[in-house]
Amino acid sequence: MTKRTYPILLTFMLLAVLSQAWFPQVAAASRHHKIKTHIVIKRYNLARARYNALKYSAKLADSAVAWRHTAQAFIRAYKTDISSSRAPACLLTLGQIYYRMYKRFGGAGDLREALSYYNELVKRFPAHPYADDALYHTARIYALEQGNYKKAALVLARLLAIYPDGDMLRKAAGDLRRWKIAQAPKKAVSEAHTRRAVAAKHPHSRSAISAMARMTDLRHWSTRTYTRVVIEVSKPIKYKDFLLKEDGGKPRRLYINLDNCRVSARMQKKILVQDGLLLRVRSAQYKPTVGRVVLDTQSIYDYKIFSLHKPFRIVIDVKGRAGRGKRQGKSICVPNHPTLAQQLGLGIKRIILDPGHGGKDPGAIGIGGLREKDVVLKVARKLARKLTKTLGCQVILTRNSDVFIPLEERTAIANTKEGDLFVSIHANSAHSPQASGIEVYYLDLTSNKRDMQLAASENASSAKNISDLQKILSSLMKNSKKEESARLARIVNKNLLHDMRQKYSGIKSHGVKSAPFIVLIGAQMPSILAEISFVSNPTDARRLRSDKYLDALADGLADGIVKYVMKLNMAKL
Repeated sequence: MTKRTYPILLTFMLLAVLSQAWFPQVAAASRHHKIKTHIVIKRYNLARARYNALKYSAKLADSAVAWRHTAQAFIRAYKTDISSSRAPACLLTLGQIYYRMYKRFGGAGDLREALSYYNELVKRFPAHPYADDALYHTARIYALEQGNYKKAALVLARLLAIYPDGDMLRKAAGDLRRWKIAQAPKKAVSEAHTRRAVAAKHPHSRSAISAMARMTDLRHWSTRTYTRVVIEVSKPIKYKDFLLKEDGGKPRRLYINLDNCRVSARMQKKILVQDGLLLRVRSAQYKPTVGRVVLDTQSIYDYKIFSLHKPFRIVIDVKGRAGRGKRQGKSICVPNHPTLAQQLGLGIKRIILDPGHGGKDPGAIGIGGLREKDVVLKVARKLARKLTKTLGCQVILTRNSDVFIPLEERTAIANTKEGDLFVSIHANSAHSPQASGIEVYYLDLTSNKRDMQLAASENASSAKNISDLQKILSSLMKNSKKEESARLARIVNKNLLHDMRQKYSGIKSHGVKSAPFIVLIGAQMPSILAEISFVSNPTDARRLRSDKYLDALADGLADGIVKYVMKLNMAKL
């Protein structure tokens, strides 16, 4: 045996030992699951046989004991594995059994049991085909047994809003119509008037349901002091938020009601977070035409809420009371060969770079098909390497490949990563090929038409939406880092322009400006957006294809950021 065969032999021996320890555990778990499934099926079939006997034997059907034994058989099958494929059928049948017991023997407790099992089915298995059956039977109990037509109508309207494609739709719509009429005062009312009234208050038809907006996504990013939640809706809606006061030591809850919005069974969820600020995020159909999202918080200091378009999103930023926690990462950002002042531990720890656009969003398309998303990613990568080498701190890119990231997610990344600086990198475009140069923005209101058009372009929005955004921007910016952002913008613009003019002729400056860029909204650190060149200008476009030019841009941005860090350090002495 040669020396080269020893490592191979040892590897096989190690694998053999591991397999002896691991495979029996996997096999045992698999056997246990199969045995448990077999028991559930056996118990369910036994319970079903008992139930069939009840239905076809008049003698057994008159025995309350036989009914209770049958119910216990289904309960036993259900509790064997409450997540099994037979569990929804067990719950639905239990509801039916207890309802029939109530009808036959008159026990009020049996009616409550029926309602509890139907409710458990809807709660545990909202996406199961039996869920709308359970809601339908619940509504019939409210209406026919308790005479509460109003409560029954709310349940049916919920059914129609959440399960428009379910097999209970036609029955539910018919009952809803009849019960509404049954509640009406006994007076002559035209059939047309009745149809209009019912349709206005209860969207029970397929056309009315399809006209409602739909919640299509619910996303969140969270740390113990910051949370951003985004609710995505199929079309613009009105919404209302309200924060409950702390009650008896219970944590505060933030509610967002979504008018004329349907939350399907698939979108009804509970997202556990438990990070110190947020316990969970919940979504549900609160009323027939009102969806609701609830944020259960552990500690909350303040929150801001605003909407974005294309697609329509509602963004909620929540801040906790605690100060920023101890962070993991590299040491503070100070230049190589630091001065005495910089050695005192001043500076910043983490820089977030945001290459604009990406994936399905190419950004501006310039001369010869030059794409903004490609240019800015190259510059961001170069800039990250230069900052890491020069400052020795952590640099994070919101995207490091050609992927699409929504604007609100980029800010959330910066906040959850607890960045100290946020720099979004873009390339400009204009109708006139003569337009060229560099400009740097920070977040604030603007009355300049061109700056608003640029913001609309980068926000993938319309001028009207920008105008609406500016109306709420003043409240959103109450605790923003506007002054620090403006200072960062001035220093970066000055150094970028100086460096580029030393290497290239004709570099124009459009100065430092402010505009309502979505990607900067909610950033909890000094943040800027740099437009590094025009892809629509022949000279700029030609230069942007050159790796040397992109290196120069990265050098200029790096110099500006380093100068800002040094000034920040000196100011803190």
